[in-house]
Amino acid sequence: MTKVSKRISVFDIFPEDDRTQDVTPSGAFGEDSSGQTGAVQPVDEDAIIISAVSDLQNQNVPGSETLCSSEEKSPLCLLHRMSKILVHVSIVLSIVAAVLSVLLILRYFLHPAVQRACPDYLEACAPLLNCSQADGANLCPPSRQPSNRTLASGKHYVLVHHSGAWCVQTLNQQGLSTKGVIPRLSRIIMIEYKNPVLLLTGRSLLQVYSVNSGKYYTVCHQGWQTAHSWTVCRELGFNSHAVLSSPLPLSTTEPACLESFAVMNKTSSSPSSLDGFLNPVENCPNEEGVSLQCTDCGRSSAESQRIVGGSPSAWGRWPWQVSLHWDGRHVCGGSIISSQWVMSAAHCFVLSNFLTVARWKVHAGSTSPNPSTSHSVQSIYYNGLYNPETNDYDVALLKTSQPMGFSETLRPVCLPRTRQQFQTRGNCWISGWGHVSEGGQLSPVLREAKVHLISNQLCNQSSYYPGLISARMLCAGYLDGKVDSCQGDSGGPLVCQEGGLWWQVGIVSWGEGCGRPNRPGVYTNLTTLLDWVYHRLQSDNEIP
Repeated sequence: MTKVSKRISVFDIFPEDDRTQDVTPSGAFGEDSSGQTGAVQPVDEDAIIISAVSDLQNQNVPGSETLCSSEEKSPLCLLHRMSKILVHVSIVLSIVAAVLSVLLILRYFLHPAVQRACPDYLEACAPLLNCSQADGANLCPPSRQPSNRTLASGKHYVLVHHSGAWCVQTLNQQGLSTKGVIPRLSRIIMIEYKNPVLLLTGRSLLQVYSVNSGKYYTVCHQGWQTAHSWTVCRELGFNSHAVLSSPLPLSTTEPACLESFAVMNKTSSSPSSLDGFLNPVENCPNEEGVSLQCTDCGRSSAESQRIVGGSPSAWGRWPWQVSLHWDGRHVCGGSIISSQWVMSAAHCFVLSNFLTVARWKVHAGSTSPNPSTSHSVQSIYYNGLYNPETNDYDVALLKTSQPMGFSETLRPVCLPRTRQQFQTRGNCWISGWGHVSEGGQLSPVLREAKVHLISNQLCNQSSYYPGLISARMLCAGYLDGKVDSCQGDSGGPLVCQEGGLWWQVGIVSWGEGCGRPNRPGVYTNLTTLLDWVYHRLQSDNEIP
């Protein structure tokens, strides 16, 4: 089998003699190897030498120059030359020290520590990461496995992430009970992330997690208030003004979503936490739940194929599509999910060590990869479990320095919902500025192509990608090839339309060649990584 290629365009775009390496300066200024910090001060004999020479000159006696020109080099001459050398060295070192001091001061104020892309885990140690100082090193273990010990062996403790904090709970045969601290010599057997809010299926049915009971409740529409909507969206990591809630008949909802119900207690102000406002009930009054939308997402202003076998895209057709530039050149694609957050692929940053945040720019709102405006990047996070060998967990998030103003040609795509299903032959599209053919050139305009979703069971068969497709991946395209994503499309969105909205189903990740028969494109399965996405949005200090 031919070597699998990640769909990043770096080595095709950058000439061999012009590839930029990402090297973080270890220090702009070093010390002298000798360790000396100043010049050696002249000895007292200098004054005697100068005085003696002056006396000789006044008496018209041959001076130091005459003495030193003679074949016999007297001690007086040697001391004189040494004094001159020491004076010159002292002057040079003083000038160098002054220049270094000025430059260090300027560097401190004008060039802060280099911010680097950061691996992000769904673990309690995630806040300990400091990528600016650690050069992106993984300070947390890549995974933590649950213990095989039985519950009967004693108390164990579980860290559950909820409402932006890690809650300590005791795990025993009676279930979970809340604890404030972990006793010494206790054993934490697992790190579990519980998203405080779930939006289920394409109808966005709201469920809220209760730490006290350790389960999710389907929220009833009766008693629902606008203040509740704001709080729920903040819990998800959004702070948009486009919050929309509506009643949803539960008779049309999957039975798996209807196990526990709760109404929200009345409140005259915006509650700080949802858990204290949940009131469990047997059934929802009027059998209506809450359908919630936190962003005005997934709307295209134009309806009509890097894309192999595609065609140029119309202006505003994919308003969430962005071009990610490294040092001014297109490298990968991405998609806008909120006013300050862009989603892309982890391999765009990790594989070529493109981790310095300041060298990235986000170009959005145009069908050209080089629009007149760009957005600086404040932070980059990639999934800490990303595997460069298999390309598993291939997802990353970028936060822009300032919010992006939405318009008809710039708006977010909808994140998929938990348990949301998409038809294999639904209305699904890929888009990007990548190569128009395998080994070809980048496209000067945004291109698009319609594709079919391919089941993992089929894609993992020996005729296609035997055993290479994990649960965090999905295949899309056509088994006979011809239409596919390619180098330069990495990180771009695979979107499907449902209910009048466009949902991002996947992220352009990898594939063997471009448009080859029996080698469809492989994409990050975004639905399986929603917890990681929301965890990063919720953990950020400045929620978008």
